[in-house]
Amino acid sequence: MEVLLNLLKPFLFIYQFFERIFWSGLNERSILGLVLNFWLNFGPIFIWLLIFKNAGLIPHSIRPTIHVALPFHVDTFMFSTWKGALICIPSFFAIGWLLYFAVYRQKGKLANSKSKYVPLKSEDDVAVSEEGSSSFEMESFESDDLEPGVVAIGKPPEANFQGEIKQLTFFKPLDTRVVNDMATSVNKYIREKQNQYGYHWQVPRNCWYWAPPFLLATSWFILNFDYWLRTPIRTWKDLLAWTSYVLGHITVPIITAVWLYVFHAPGALKYYGWALGFQNICGVLTHLLFPCAPPWFIHMYGEDAEANYDLPGYAAGLTRVDVALGTHLNSKGFHASPIVFGAVPSLHSAMAVMTFLFVSYYARWTFVKLISFAFVVLQWWATIYLDHHWRLDLFVGMCYALIWFAIMYHRLRRVNELFLQSRLQYNFAKGSTMGMRVFRNTKLQSFFDPLS
Repeated sequence: MEVLLNLLKPFLFIYQFFERIFWSGLNERSILGLVLNFWLNFGPIFIWLLIFKNAGLIPHSIRPTIHVALPFHVDTFMFSTWKGALICIPSFFAIGWLLYFAVYRQKGKLANSKSKYVPLKSEDDVAVSEEGSSSFEMESFESDDLEPGVVAIGKPPEANFQGEIKQLTFFKPLDTRVVNDMATSVNKYIREKQNQYGYHWQVPRNCWYWAPPFLLATSWFILNFDYWLRTPIRTWKDLLAWTSYVLGHITVPIITAVWLYVFHAPGALKYYGWALGFQNICGVLTHLLFPCAPPWFIHMYGEDAEANYDLPGYAAGLTRVDVALGTHLNSKGFHASPIVFGAVPSLHSAMAVMTFLFVSYYARWTFVKLISFAFVVLQWWATIYLDHHWRLDLFVGMCYALIWFAIMYHRLRRVNELFLQSRLQYNFAKGSTMGMRVFRNTKLQSFFDPLS
């Protein structure tokens, strides 16, 4: 009998694991609320895809003139002439400096910033209505739920941490004392930081809040470095560029979204989805209102050629990948593209940069930030190498990402502020990540805690 039970343990674990995922995803909300929150979070992305997929339905007779040589000449002036360098390099540094001081600079400690300590006498002292808690994006905080500067002290309410959570097979459950020690140690860290920096301390651990102005200031050099690496053409470089340009463009944002949801504060996923969606909507509308020819068009037909909307899409450098892999997937895919002349801005650049900005803001580990930055550099190189975009296109795409991240930045600070206050008040539903809820009362709970 014992042997049979041991054989059934893996299946029991799978059942328990998915049961925890289900209830942790709901997070005290209804299934309808989960569905509605999902569509709210990713609605802008779906709108962007809807516009893109149906762009071919617009009659060619009413569409604007396609700009062929303009992007090429602007790109050459900005990045390949000494006059352009003298204008662009100081301008990018100056704008980056202004951006830092206007948006991202962390303010100093507030005068007389004192914590107000409130003793916990019972579970009712910290009870907060959970009707507004979110599920998939976990962002539904009410601004009046928590009072800034109020810190709960004393023993954490047992029900807020242990609750009626079933044991997870293969994971030894932690006792109440250990769970409470984990919670109070994190709260001690929060109080120390807030006493040090005041209640303007609302950024995650190891936050690179200076990343947006830094990327803008150094973009001229990075883009020219990538441009220098465009030659010579090699098969291994074709495959590397295809991996980044095609596979990375699809998978990296999805992986980042899952990572934000599992590891980080409630609301981070929502604003990542919004930032990507709104920047891409702006990008595709720019493609429709100000169409520009990609590099491959000039290289095939010349800069004096007249472009028209009847021309099918072309995979450019990706055709070499089709030859290497013995397939026609890339050629067929780009041939059917509804927007052929959508070079400016590059949404490959915009999405890679937006992902880097969120990772640089939230990731605890420096190597994760560096990997995300390396993906931006690689993606910029891949688009140039494959003859799909000018350096100008990539720069404009980066600007779209910087603008929308700046718009979302103060919302992210508010999300972090409410997350910290929920932790200080021992409100597990609002002060936990998806991973913390799934592995609640196990040693892995702290692994998914961005404050541990």
